[in-house]
Amino acid sequence: MTRHSTDAGLDEEDVKFLQTLEKWGWFVTKVGAGDGEPAFAYSIGFYENFHHPEIVLLGLDLGVMHRLINEAGARIREGDKFQDGQKYLLQGCPCVFRRVNPTRYDALLHYAVWYYDSSYFPVLQLVWPDKAGLFPRDVGFDERFRNDQPSLE
Repeated sequence: MTRHSTDAGLDEEDVKFLQTLEKWGWFVTKVGAGDGEPAFAYSIGFYENFHHPEIVLLGLDLGVMHRLINEAGARIREGDKFQDGQKYLLQGCPCVFRRVNPTRYDALLHYAVWYYDSSYFPVLQLVWPDKAGLFPRDVGFDERFRNDQPSLE
């Protein structure tokens, strides 16, 4: 069961969020960095509207993350399906997707858990490479970037 803008008892902010999601098919929630944690952004609505896992992205500029998730959303709307472990190009940049462990949802994806009224929805982490094009699992990955995108597997 998901929430809808016509549900009783919602505050003005929740209604606006839900109306935007209902209009476009998804919403991107952005959270700034703090307390040693990287900034992150995640989709809400991909699973409900397109039967595709939600996407979470950590450690980049909030605007960049918003654009990456929106490009992924546009492709998902057109029928693309991003798969765990596969590499893709988004905004001309290489990335790989990794399945997120549901035990991570409550601590990270608050609004998505609220929207779905549960933790029973799939999520993929969009993982980006270092400046040499290496991903966190690759030998030689630049360790300076490890804390910017911790694994959520």
